[in-house]
Amino acid sequence: MFFRLFKARLKIISKSRVYIIWTLLFPLALGTLFYFAFSSIYGTIQSSPIPVVIEVKDSAIEEYQRLQAFSYLDRDRMEGDIEDYYAEQAAAKAMGQDFTKEPPVSEEDLDTLKSIESFDDVVNVSLDTFNPDYMTGDPKNVTRADLPFIQLMQDLEYDDGTKMIEEVTAGSHEEAEELLKDGDIAGIITVNKLSDVKLLINGGGVKHSILSNIISKYLYRVNLTIDRMNELSGDDFNSDTNVDELLDESAYDLEYVSGKSSAGENKDPFITYFYNLLSMVCVMGAIASLNTAVNTQANQSNLGIRIGSSPANKVLLELADLMAVTVVQMTIIVITLTYLVFGLKIKFGGDMAMIYLTACAASTVGTSLGFLVAHIGSFRVEIKEALAMVVILGGSFLSGLMFGDMKSILEEKCPLVNRINPCAVITDAFLSLNLYGVGKVYYRSMIYILVIDAVMLLIGLFLARKGSYKSL
Repeated sequence: MFFRLFKARLKIISKSRVYIIWTLLFPLALGTLFYFAFSSIYGTIQSSPIPVVIEVKDSAIEEYQRLQAFSYLDRDRMEGDIEDYYAEQAAAKAMGQDFTKEPPVSEEDLDTLKSIESFDDVVNVSLDTFNPDYMTGDPKNVTRADLPFIQLMQDLEYDDGTKMIEEVTAGSHEEAEELLKDGDIAGIITVNKLSDVKLLINGGGVKHSILSNIISKYLYRVNLTIDRMNELSGDDFNSDTNVDELLDESAYDLEYVSGKSSAGENKDPFITYFYNLLSMVCVMGAIASLNTAVNTQANQSNLGIRIGSSPANKVLLELADLMAVTVVQMTIIVITLTYLVFGLKIKFGGDMAMIYLTACAASTVGTSLGFLVAHIGSFRVEIKEALAMVVILGGSFLSGLMFGDMKSILEEKCPLVNRINPCAVITDAFLSLNLYGVGKVYYRSMIYILVIDAVMLLIGLFLARKGSYKSL
């Protein structure tokens, strides 16, 4: 029964011209337009370094010095010496002897160190709090060149190995503004803190867009790292292993297009538009799953009346329909991806097998979304379709399909939107494969996808079971 329903729905969906046009032909046409619009832009500026002035404030260096000081601190040796000190003090007191030895760490400094439970706590601690005797390195040796953002700028390269950023020296901010006004530099970058980087430009252009894209992605990644550090509990944050791993991961995350990774990496900043295009195709399946689910509702169609009054298992029927839509949607995303990769020669970066697997997995988000929307209330199908289109187009806009920096702006202003926006989550999965390959960042994105998928599907099934012919 199930497979017979599945085959029937599969044939109906495959013959739907409207569905094929909007979910297959339209994305293929849009991808072709993206190709001609963006591929030539990046190609014309390669091997041409972008001149910029980078101003680093003392606050940025001091913040990173504190972070490194906490990383250098040998807490095990310090705690051991403190225990020995108190043991000696107790023994001397028991024997009636004077004890004049100074503690290895003052009570005030010790209380301050124990109160550190997050990144925000670390960067507000004075360097004098960290006893040099228990440091594996000297944080005061940290200079401007050690800052993650400066290292990022130095590591950026085009595909041919040419440096992407050329740093120009200016004696003052006023002199830098004159260089910018005369067109001698593309922008002035001001580094106030690890996660506070500003870009000043004069007008627009491709180079300005690339600088904005680089800084946006830097801020996006470093803010993710800081958030993970702040989410740790006190004991975990004060663990040597956890903190060191997070600091190492932070430095790795900031390698925007460094050649050190084995992930394949496409350095073209405009590749994110193609990631967003794929995410839109994935969620476009919502329209097909919505219509198939609505057709089983008695208040929406004559077919729904017949189904509602029949002894057929409605949930089983809808699951068969949902599986049919999922299969068709996976086929469409595979065709779209194949056209982009082998037809237009778009380099997505990363392992191709994982890119195809990710695309197929992400395509289920659209079918689950349509299934959920179809069972919300007893509104007319036109209203439900409009609601689905708002989610699809609105989500695509917020993830950067129309404006590439939108997702990064939201990550800074309201990161929750990127966590619940299916398009942004799917885009992150493709981006992480390009930048880092299969790793923590990728797995986190896939977990988001699976969670969003499961939540929408479970709510839709609950509403489907709740509905009946009499209630509609």
